[in-house]
Amino acid sequence: MLAVALIAWWILADNEDETAVYVADDTVAAGTVAPTGMLTVGETVDLDGVEVSSLAGDMAFYIEMNGERVPVFFDQVPTPGDATEGEYDINPGSIVNIDGEVRSATDTLPANADPSILGDSQNYIFANSIEMVR
Repeated sequence: MLAVALIAWWILADNEDETAVYVADDTVAAGTVAPTGMLTVGETVDLDGVEVSSLAGDMAFYIEMNGERVPVFFDQVPTPGDATEGEYDINPGSIVNIDGEVRSATDTLPANADPSILGDSQNYIFANSIEMVR
């Protein structure tokens, strides 16, 4: 029995081809990270309790994601005789829930949206739905 164990040990110890080799390497794969953090173009977003950092026009505002300013566009039809100019009365400090998708800055913006709002942003969020929390 001892002879069988020694032979098995010798066979296994001699088979170094299957031994895992671990290398300490701190190399990180690098690439362009979109201003929307880790979100990618075409990805759907469901953001709850997001604070509006500033306004960017009648159909756009900015939020902060991962320390970066992200433009959010939405499409609305102005309501005649309403001071809010549409369905939403969004102001800096407003808390909103946003359902939408990440789009490329090269995609078509909503009608009458000012493209300069994008600034240096490569991506933006197009909100299909905005819910005012407060």
